[in-house]
Amino acid sequence: MSQCSGGSCQTCSDDPDRLPPGMLRRYDLNESTADGVMVWIEADGGKVSRPSAEILAAAKGLTDGRVYGIIFGDAGLKSEYPRIFGYGVDTLYHVRGIASYSPEAYAEAVSQVAERVNPAAILVSATPRGRELAPRIASLLGAGLTADCTRLESDGRRIVMTRPAFGGNLMADIECVGFPQMATVRPGVFPLPEPKEGKGTAIYWQYPPEQDSGVVSEEAVQTEAADISDARILIALGAGIRDRGLVDVAEEIAASIDGAMVCCSRAVAERGWLPRSRQVGMSGRTVRPDLYVAFGISGAVQHRVGISGAKRIIAVNRDPEAPIHAFSDLSLLTDAEEALKELRDLVAGKPRRRSS
Repeated sequence: MSQCSGGSCQTCSDDPDRLPPGMLRRYDLNESTADGVMVWIEADGGKVSRPSAEILAAAKGLTDGRVYGIIFGDAGLKSEYPRIFGYGVDTLYHVRGIASYSPEAYAEAVSQVAERVNPAAILVSATPRGRELAPRIASLLGAGLTADCTRLESDGRRIVMTRPAFGGNLMADIECVGFPQMATVRPGVFPLPEPKEGKGTAIYWQYPPEQDSGVVSEEAVQTEAADISDARILIALGAGIRDRGLVDVAEEIAASIDGAMVCCSRAVAERGWLPRSRQVGMSGRTVRPDLYVAFGISGAVQHRVGISGAKRIIAVNRDPEAPIHAFSDLSLLTDAEEALKELRDLVAGKPRRRSS
């Protein structure tokens, strides 16, 4: 029999609530059993949104456990099941009983499902709704939340979350001390996966609201039909572009190239020259084009966050000390405004005459 510092083993066992000697040192009985990753799936018009598809495809690589999806909507979403399972979801919770989007009801339903499945991590896309929803879920679960992540890496059950900090002057790696770990992820951080069909388990989850609630008023927000996240080629305008008329020049160039669009840095959006939906960077969009041509953009870390997924970057900036030259594939040390005009003429087949 093993030795007992408090007397014989028979003496220790006289107290039925007392554990055998040494057990607390050998086993951590307070260790969480949380495992797997749960993703809130945002549906646009009855279809899985692009940002949610990006996160779903990445979630499988972050865990050795199960991937759980949670989606809200009516029976019409059943047609999306094969696509959702094809992205790597093992178990899908389909929440019914909420007539329209309500952040409070959504957060309560997500927290209820999370308490049932006990995931190690919960991921939400950093869309307007996701940014509204995630803090409510975190509050209900008493969980830590890292917002606006630009990278996720797995270390066992632990997720290392990277986001800009100190005004975008550095990138911070963050870990939550408990479970579930929560993060909102910027759209465009992960590549859009190829659609394919798969199989999994679908569970209906009936949400029983304690009191009736409804939308008082609803007004559709007008958005652009085209999305810069879908563009193969992006012509980007920065603070170095001082003539507003050159925005039209850039649009003319983009219209002549298949799959091209015009985007901008924060400085141009703040001038009102282009809408916020065209802004790229930490406070704008994250893009992954085949080619990113930056005219008059310095390339501060805030902007670099948004273009880290670009396959090729061409920088047009006459300042040799501009940070963008350090990570571009090709740099042109020339005036960005003049280069933009020349490109317009070349695309139109009208070479400009240089002044002597």
